[in-house]
Amino acid sequence: MNKSNENFLIVQNAISMTQDEAYSVLLGDNELLKPYAFININEIKSQKEADLIAFHLTNHPNPTREACALMLCDMRGAEFLYDKAGVFVDAICDINPNVCRAIIEFLVKNPTLADKVLPLLIQRVNQILDDFKIYEREFGAYKDNKMRNRKNHAKNKKLFNLYWCLEAICEIYREEKFNDIVKICIVTVDFLDYTIREKTAKILTKIKNPPKELLQKLKNDKNFYVKNLVYDKICKDSDYRDTL
Repeated sequence: MNKSNENFLIVQNAISMTQDEAYSVLLGDNELLKPYAFININEIKSQKEADLIAFHLTNHPNPTREACALMLCDMRGAEFLYDKAGVFVDAICDINPNVCRAIIEFLVKNPTLADKVLPLLIQRVNQILDDFKIYEREFGAYKDNKMRNRKNHAKNKKLFNLYWCLEAICEIYREEKFNDIVKICIVTVDFLDYTIREKTAKILTKIKNPPKELLQKLKNDKNFYVKNLVYDKICKDSDYRDTL
């Protein structure tokens, strides 16, 4: 049997495995089979299984992490993951946008877990913003993209992480975190990258009474998508419409 046929049979058997067999695969080291194992998992029934799922959300090859994140969206038994908030923050900072997107969708579907993740997510964003301040001191204004090679790559990765963290904050926003989140927006409203300003504007649309000075700044933004989000907010609220 040639290698191609052998791999085909391995994958075919993996697709048709039982859930117990799938969890057994996750206990092993065969990263080729693990993405297929997740196809057969639709429920977490114990803390041991939850630990195994959380373990595969980070520090594994891209196909494994992505399969794990996508599987979570339609899985039962999320309550076993309530003590894994830190892992979900790490997953939101994945380099694969499909993982980030799937984790955010999962948190929206599981508000109790989202409540546990949000404070840690705010801490992570503040850490990322502190890192940008370090870049500013060492390499010039953080709004500039003039760092070269490894350092520039490091900054761009942080920018990518910030983008998805802000998206997550927007989707799981809680009014009791108003002050902490507004402090973040005061910084991100001035980022050179328009996608960060756009996420900032999106967050402000979720806040009941966002600071008028932030809306004013975004209302005058040079990017159409950023301005459009804020205009929608202003038009829906007569108090803001009259003052901006």
